[in-house]
Amino acid sequence: MGPTNIDIRVFEAQDWDAICAVYQSAAMVELALTGGDASVFRPMPEEEDKDKFLEINTAAVACLDHDVIGFSAWRDRGSWQGSGYLSWLYVDPAHHGCGIGNQLLVRAMASLGAEAWTLTKLGNDPAIGLYQKHGMQIVVSRVRDAGEYAHTELRLALPTSRKFDPDVPNFGASS
Repeated sequence: MGPTNIDIRVFEAQDWDAICAVYQSAAMVELALTGGDASVFRPMPEEEDKDKFLEINTAAVACLDHDVIGFSAWRDRGSWQGSGYLSWLYVDPAHHGCGIGNQLLVRAMASLGAEAWTLTKLGNDPAIGLYQKHGMQIVVSRVRDAGEYAHTELRLALPTSRKFDPDVPNFGASS
């Protein structure tokens, strides 16, 4: 059982450095679970710079005594509106297993609705289990090796999502 005084609130621009720090520490756990090479790790600002993040994502943060300890983000602005794509969900490893990821996903799912889908890596069993708890199912897997460490990427989607069809590409015209 984790702390009971967790506040889930809307992300504010001044939270950027804090969510980058959460990503940095949580991604190391993700790499260990998925057999990734930490030497190819890219910090969050290299994955998606702050301006782009703010332009296309809505986000929520989990706070413990005003400190950001987790975040979720979903793409629902501009051309992404209605996409259902959960783009980020990370919790500081010191707070793993306390239900914070679940609270953040509940907040995201309220906006994502029936189109909800996400990507994760094979071996990230805590994330896979969380998404499945919320009704998502593994739809398709593919090996990724371009520009990053080789890994198997899984797409999970609600059965009501257009991304539940394995023939629908993740992004753009091809998968």
